[in-house]
Amino acid sequence: MRARALLVAFALVSCAPAGSAAFLDEQWRLCQDSVIPAQRIGACGEVIAAASTPPERRAQALVQRGLQRAAQAQQVRAISDFGRALRIDPALIDAHIERGVVHQARGAIYEALADFEAALALDPSSMRAASLREDALVAAEGVEPGELGRLSLLIENDPGNPSLWNNRCWWRAVNGQELEIALADCNEALRLDPGNPNFLDSRGLVHLKRADFAAALVDYDAAVAADPSNGHFLFGRGVSRLRLARTAEGQADLAAAERLEPGISARYAEYGVAP
Repeated sequence: MRARALLVAFALVSCAPAGSAAFLDEQWRLCQDSVIPAQRIGACGEVIAAASTPPERRAQALVQRGLQRAAQAQQVRAISDFGRALRIDPALIDAHIERGVVHQARGAIYEALADFEAALALDPSSMRAASLREDALVAAEGVEPGELGRLSLLIENDPGNPSLWNNRCWWRAVNGQELEIALADCNEALRLDPGNPNFLDSRGLVHLKRADFAAALVDYDAAVAADPSNGHFLFGRGVSRLRLARTAEGQADLAAAERLEPGISARYAEYGVAP
């Protein structure tokens, strides 16, 4: 009977126009309650994407989708959802806690600690945050935070600093680690400081590493327009143009970059980027 009732409810909702209040109310219910993971993720996506969704509900839908994605081992997407929710409402304790859980599951102990600390700062009485923090502290014993952990702690303490987001993006891009998260970091840096050519350069490198050469070229073009004398920007644009079969333009950019920054090709080879 329950299955039949669900089918009837689904049929009724499918008749409601997409984007209507009735449709979105039902999607919100499914986002919270559906027992089918794919349906729950899709319903949350509808709520998130709707222009009429209030910011508070959008943030909650992002948390719900993040939980489902984490349960489906989609860790990078889950982290992205929790991060988007926190950009809407930095005081969402659940988003901090759940992102911390995902970070710890993937071995990013100091990023997990930063999230649990942030949750406790918002609610010192949270037993779950306190317990998870203690577990993370035990896991962190004898483990140096390293540059990535250091940057994550700095960002948690100063989330409005675009340079910190850019630095973490660059570190991940250079090391070829978690490029989707690197892209989210660069996007946040550029949201805080739109058009900064150094941040565009970092995101361009992420795009190169992801083999999204058209997107890389857009970022490098904008960076070069802002500072035509920067060899790094020209080198990135040259590589992007070569990958897009714009050979003459690409070679000209690489030659100009080498004149401005002798040895730049060797440096980028260490980053895993070669013409």
